[in-house]
Amino acid sequence: MKVSVLLVTYNHAAYIRQALDSVLWQDIDQNFEIVVADDASTDNTRAIVKEYEGRDPRVRFRFLAEAPNMGITRNYQRAFSAIESEYVAVLEGDDIWCSPQKLSSQLAFLEAHRECVLCGSNYFVYSEEEAKYTERVEATNGFRYLSSRDLIADNLIGNFSTCLYRVSALRNLPVALFDLRAYDWAVNITVGCQGLIGFLNTPLSIYRIHSGGSWSLLTHRQKLASQLEVIPQYDAVTNGIFHTEFEALASRLRAAGGADAPSATGTTRFTLRRALRGGPRLLIECLPPVVVMVLKGMIPPICKRVVQKVMGRQV
Repeated sequence: MKVSVLLVTYNHAAYIRQALDSVLWQDIDQNFEIVVADDASTDNTRAIVKEYEGRDPRVRFRFLAEAPNMGITRNYQRAFSAIESEYVAVLEGDDIWCSPQKLSSQLAFLEAHRECVLCGSNYFVYSEEEAKYTERVEATNGFRYLSSRDLIADNLIGNFSTCLYRVSALRNLPVALFDLRAYDWAVNITVGCQGLIGFLNTPLSIYRIHSGGSWSLLTHRQKLASQLEVIPQYDAVTNGIFHTEFEALASRLRAAGGADAPSATGTTRFTLRRALRGGPRLLIECLPPVVVMVLKGMIPPICKRVVQKVMGRQV
């Protein structure tokens, strides 16, 4: 198949039907597959997805093997490696594609623009708490080119659910990237080392902000501090090519208050209270990497199987 849809899920039972409906809604005149990367959901997300098998003759479902919860970064790593088509569009289970031309327009763009390794698009940010939709940037016709340097200065693409990738570019991602806490920003910066990025100015998807998301659990200052924390790691994994741009971003984040945010210990303490609402997985996702490493070192080998059973993930 020329194109796959990578559906990335974890406890998205409340949203997954909207996500799947938006995929089957796509006006695309060819067969495609939906590759389901469920990260050991503890609700009935996986069962709901199975209800959609056979509803559309164009669509074949392929479920990645069930495994212990591995976290967002590792789940994406195994999902990317499982894609067999030329192109892959990502949809996270709590997001929506809001245009029936989402797949077809991005596919046509990459077919016509061999200089681009990724096509993103404008999107709506939906705040569930406020029932409010906001365009990421003003909607216009046409497209613009972006580079990795542009994404470092302003992550315009913003989330995986806007993206259609050339799978060949994902194959060339450095393995070390997945040893970090690497989400869409880091992946797209690294993909951008291989070619230009196209950005369609028309909104094609909806990014949902809700209380179950690990990023939305953080305060504004904690988000700034979290970005500051990963900049040296992302600078290293891109071999210092964008050192000047990362340093400029770090300066802006410090000036905006990121340097005055609580220390790793303090940030963890505040985050614990918020993340407990989202359960053990979100609790772990919100911990700074250095804290996770220390905790792992403190767990005796004989206890690791017990912790894995309780937390639902490998340690």
